[in-house]
Amino acid sequence: MANNPFIGIGHNPEGPDLPLGLGMRLAQEPRAMDTFGTLNEGQKTQVISYIQAASTGDDAQNRIETAVTSLREGRLPQ
Repeated sequence: MANNPFIGIGHNPEGPDLPLGLGMRLAQEPRAMDTFGTLNEGQKTQVISYIQAASTGDDAQNRIETAVTSLREGRLPQ
């Protein structure tokens, strides 16, 4: 996969699609975007799976914010 994360809807043969909300937030946080870009495929999948595990829209938004904050600080969300 290229250094640019895949953002969109549809089949991505290189791993899960980046949730649109996460892509939008990463675009607003260059440091978090840079960290995400340096992650290996497994780590990127871990971040995306963390967000996709949300049970509600509010939970997803909170998880996106947690992920962006963690990535901005150079770590994976937990």
